[in-house]
Amino acid sequence: MTVDTSAACDARAVEDEEMTREDDSSDDEWRALIDGVKRKERTDLGLPDWQKYGFATRRARDFEALASAGDEPPNAVPRVQAKGLSVEEFSERYEKRGLPCLLQGIPELEGWPAWEGWAADKLCERFADVPFKVGKADDGQPIRLKLRFFAKYLQRQMDDSPLYVFDNRFGGRTDVREELLKEYAVPSYFPDDYMAVAGEEGRPPYRWVAVGPKRSGTVMHQDPLCTNAWNTLLQGRKRWVLLDPGVPRAVAKARHVMNKDDDDEAVNVFVDLLPRLRKEGVKTVEFVQYPGETVFLPGGWWHCVVNIDDTVAVTHNYAGRHNFAAVWRSARSERPCWSNRWLRALSEQLPAVAEKAQQLNAEDGFDMSKLLQLNRERRRRRRERRELRDLRRARGKAGKSFDEAAWRRKRTENMSASDSDSTVSTSSSASSMSTASSSDESGDSVRR
Repeated sequence: MTVDTSAACDARAVEDEEMTREDDSSDDEWRALIDGVKRKERTDLGLPDWQKYGFATRRARDFEALASAGDEPPNAVPRVQAKGLSVEEFSERYEKRGLPCLLQGIPELEGWPAWEGWAADKLCERFADVPFKVGKADDGQPIRLKLRFFAKYLQRQMDDSPLYVFDNRFGGRTDVREELLKEYAVPSYFPDDYMAVAGEEGRPPYRWVAVGPKRSGTVMHQDPLCTNAWNTLLQGRKRWVLLDPGVPRAVAKARHVMNKDDDDEAVNVFVDLLPRLRKEGVKTVEFVQYPGETVFLPGGWWHCVVNIDDTVAVTHNYAGRHNFAAVWRSARSERPCWSNRWLRALSEQLPAVAEKAQQLNAEDGFDMSKLLQLNRERRRRRRERRELRDLRRARGKAGKSFDEAAWRRKRTENMSASDSDSTVSTSSSASSMSTASSSDESGDSVRR
């Protein structure tokens, strides 16, 4: 029997062609989305400039040489097995003395589900339609991207310093955040969290989940409010460089050794700027962090971190018994309103710590009430300026049809829906694929 397969073949060809067109359309939409996110994240760069240094192409050897390098100088940052180290020993040897170290084996020893469950591809699959923060716009608003689109970017990107999931709201959804928080725990070596007594509302950002593509990272910085930090790596490798807390900011930032076309992104720092700093006699400490290792970083240390591979990490900043004085002196000036609430909470729950804060204020001649009033007035004037600016912008767009009363109602609703650190909400140009949030997630400099 002869079977005529021409019709079936023609139908299959048409179907394949339609599927190809759908894939192309989807790919074009994805590229447009990523390009839009990049434009928001770095308004100072054109799209081709994301790859202008060629660290994934013509200068790939330079990056690979960095990726294959070991600690420099060797053993400058001690590696300690958590299994044989007590909390008291850690506190005396490192935390109390303000010395960085690497603690090995915490996720496995303390039974974190995240140790096996937080590979980048698994997270992107589990939370495919959840928008996570990948950057921040010029107005301070977070830029969010659904993980299914970030997963594709992770596989394809050739950028010098790629977009980076670094989210202190863990996707911004309560259910997602609670699910992720159940899969790891603050290591037993860090029992103090004095800031927690003031509650979550208005608390300075202090914990982040991070999915970092190869070559992404953070610029040279010191962590905010003089807090200590721990960073546990679950996938991939990171390379760190530390500078002593006493190094002047102008030196640490390396602007004086930058050429006209240089950038200060992490990959540029490691490949181009650090060799120039060392030629000037600046002492640096570089080390590689491997999966399962937890970096302890005392407050004040300058640091820059680049992801050698695609990485997944979780990191927290904290105030405790050994760094409280430095944190309090920083917070009372930089976050006066919140610090006033913090002091009240300390008085109720940790009175000895509250007494220490009051002693520091007395020693320094620091008048919290005066600064608090000045800060409130400054915030009021800032809100008024922002409102006037936004009102003029909205009126200019709408023209004669502008309804100011409706505009003010909508603005009030948006502000009420945002969290305590909120600013004006921003909508994504590709809202079907990404989501913008109104949270002002200050503290992004800790990204690592």
